[in-house]
Amino acid sequence: MNEERNQKVLAVILSIILIGVVVYKVFFKNTKKTVLDTKTISLVKDNSEFYTVSSCINKLFIYLNSEDSESILLLLNDKYKNDNNVTTNNLYSHIKRYDGYYDFMPRKMYVQRVSQNVYKYYVYGIAQEGIYDTLGEKNDYYLIVLLDESNMTFSIEPYDGEMFNK
Repeated sequence: MNEERNQKVLAVILSIILIGVVVYKVFFKNTKKTVLDTKTISLVKDNSEFYTVSSCINKLFIYLNSEDSESILLLLNDKYKNDNNVTTNNLYSHIKRYDGYYDFMPRKMYVQRVSQNVYKYYVYGIAQEGIYDTLGEKNDYYLIVLLDESNMTFSIEPYDGEMFNK
């Protein structure tokens, strides 16, 4: 009887130790702060990531084609708008627009991690005039897309293409 009681006590003690180890691993092991590398800029090779960012730019081109200045202004990065005093009146002096209907075709993209959930994409592509079934004029087009994964939002800002012209 005494031996049976000792086995029960031992089982309870081992259970408490096991629970303690699990709690420690779950709550305290990952307390180290990981250092974010915000300086590295790398080529985007993942097709899913590439086309996600491209679809953000395609939304901009839909608004550019329909000359929807209010919607374009909503897509622009707030910091960029404030720093450059962008309004609907001077919008097209900040963002390149062409006459006619244009599509955007991405060619190259780089990514830089800005914070835990925010990524900055430097995008080079071609703005190509589409006239019914024929393709017309082609123009180089550069943009920056800021993608916030925590709330699934994005913003766009014009870019001079410096990284791609080196």
